[in-house]
Amino acid sequence: MKTLVLSYVIALGGVAIIVFGIYSLIKERVAELGLRGYIPAIQTIAVGFVLIGLARALQLLLLVFAVSSHIR
Repeated sequence: MKTLVLSYVIALGGVAIIVFGIYSLIKERVAELGLRGYIPAIQTIAVGFVLIGLARALQLLLLVFAVSSHIR
């Protein structure tokens, strides 16, 4: 049960990071930066997607362990 809660916390953190990255993109849009100015915001959004993927992988692992324990 604790691992399931951990996966939801990781996913929520990923969503928060994505929102922060989008906010950074909107804020930098006003500054009219070059393409290199957008790289940190895009990397932040990518890290958010990675965290959500990690959370989903953890949930899938929990599902595999639950199904395998019922088969035995």
